[in-house]
Amino acid sequence: MAGSNSTLTLIVGSEDFLVERAVSKLVRSARAADPEVERRDVDAIAAGALGTLEQACSPTLFGGGAIVVIDTVESADPAFVAAIVRLAQEEGGVDLVAIHPGGARGKKNLEALSKVARDRVSCDEVKRGRATTDFVNAEMRGMKRSLTPQAQVLLIAAVGTDIRALASACSQLASDVQRNEIDADDVGKYFGGTVDVTGFQIADAVLNRQASQALRLLRLAEGTDGGSRLGPATVASLVNALRQLISVSTAPAGISDRDLAITAKVPPWKLRTIHQQLRRWSSLELAEAVLLLGDLDAAMKGGLREGEQLEPTQKGLAMEDAVVRLGTAG
Repeated sequence: MAGSNSTLTLIVGSEDFLVERAVSKLVRSARAADPEVERRDVDAIAAGALGTLEQACSPTLFGGGAIVVIDTVESADPAFVAAIVRLAQEEGGVDLVAIHPGGARGKKNLEALSKVARDRVSCDEVKRGRATTDFVNAEMRGMKRSLTPQAQVLLIAAVGTDIRALASACSQLASDVQRNEIDADDVGKYFGGTVDVTGFQIADAVLNRQASQALRLLRLAEGTDGGSRLGPATVASLVNALRQLISVSTAPAGISDRDLAITAKVPPWKLRTIHQQLRRWSSLELAEAVLLLGDLDAAMKGGLREGEQLEPTQKGLAMEDAVVRLGTAG
């Protein structure tokens, strides 16, 4: 990295939203110091790009400051990259921002610019799963807010994994909810009409002994796809989650996490969640839950004997009753 005399900030990553936000933050910072700062954009592979860059970095007639944002540097020719390196080290030069998507393409250009960059901002792609959850948590922390685990799940289920939409949703929640910790009810209030509830989310709420949350998720599911998730598929999610709990609770003492994950048929990272859930269940309650779910499964599939078939409304009530009973700690 270059010393403090460099004027180059290097933005590396392929997540467009994060790149845009990083550039906007740099522009705001420059304008906070000098409100007259002008943003000038340069495409490194456009015709006459080298001349455009030199002109963008030249002082104006009225002496106003500038921040020059250079895109597509991964495909720039060596002369253009050399010009950035030179301009970044000029005394009294304008602020430069170079954007590179990372990866193998244009690696030599990235290495050359890294050697003279004053700062480097990472804007790596936010992948689905834990990375998306981490992104949401980081957004909320930045606004001095937090989400409960169920609220996180519900928000991502409602909004999806597009981080631009998630960032907007987080901003709305932080603006409209005054409490520091935002819960699932808050998320449901703003995004319940679009949420796509799954049996796995209902099962998590049940195993966390959060009866009211499980019931609320169940009722949200009643309003999606005509309530199709209320049948055997939802019961199957509950049964599978309960089976995982029982597998972990009955595992031999001293078993390694790797072997335990294989035995319970879960990814290793989920063991921590299961151990936390197990603290809320006694052996007797687990046994009673198995019997209750067995009866519920039969009811959802039409009953074991003639005359036991339930109407759709009755099935919904039976499911709600079971969810409340299972989700309520003894």
